[in-house]
Amino acid sequence: MKAAYADPPYLGCGAKHYGDLHEQAADYDDPRSHQRLITRLCDEFDTWALSLHEPSLRFLLPMCPPDVRVGSWVKPFAAFKANVTRAWAWEPVIFRFSRPRTREQDTWRDFVIEPITMRRGFPGAKPDRFCFWIFEGLNLLPSDEFSDLFPGSGAVGTAWRKWQAAQIRPEQMQLISEVVT
Repeated sequence: MKAAYADPPYLGCGAKHYGDLHEQAADYDDPRSHQRLITRLCDEFDTWALSLHEPSLRFLLPMCPPDVRVGSWVKPFAAFKANVTRAWAWEPVIFRFSRPRTREQDTWRDFVIEPITMRRGFPGAKPDRFCFWIFEGLNLLPSDEFSDLFPGSGAVGTAWRKWQAAQIRPEQMQLISEVVT
C-alpha cells in the first residue's frame, strides 16, 4: 500500500513561519496550493494524513473527499506568544483510510495527547508518539511504502524507521537474517 503524510506550511503561515527555510513556503498561503496537494494525495496514495491548523480546517475540509475523518493532536504543553488570550492547544489532522482494521487489533482513537517537540531551527517538527499515532491510524504495515511529503527536520522519516523496526517480531528477524545470510 502507498501511504503519505503531508505537513505543509499551514494556510496563511507559509511566508511568516517558513519563508527563511523554504523558498516555496509562501505558495501555501494560497488555498489553491492546498487544493493541489489534496488532489495529489487522493490521486497518488491509497491512504494518507494531512496536518493543518484549526483556523484552516473550515477551508480545507470541503476540499477533501467525503470519506475523510478528522483527528486531533492535543498538546498539553505548547509554546504561546505573549498576549495570547485564547490558546488553541490542538491541531486537526485529516485522515483518508484505506485498509480496514480488524477486531483483533487494538482500537485506534482519533486523538493523541503529546507535547510539541522543541527543536531549534525546525518549527513544526513532529514527536515520535504523534508519528506512531499517524502510522497506526492509517493501519500501516512495515512493508508499506510510506512518503513524508514535507520532510523538514526529518523527524517523521526517522519515526517511520523506528516504528517499522518495532513492528518486526523476533521470529521475523530470524527469518530475515536467514534470508540475508
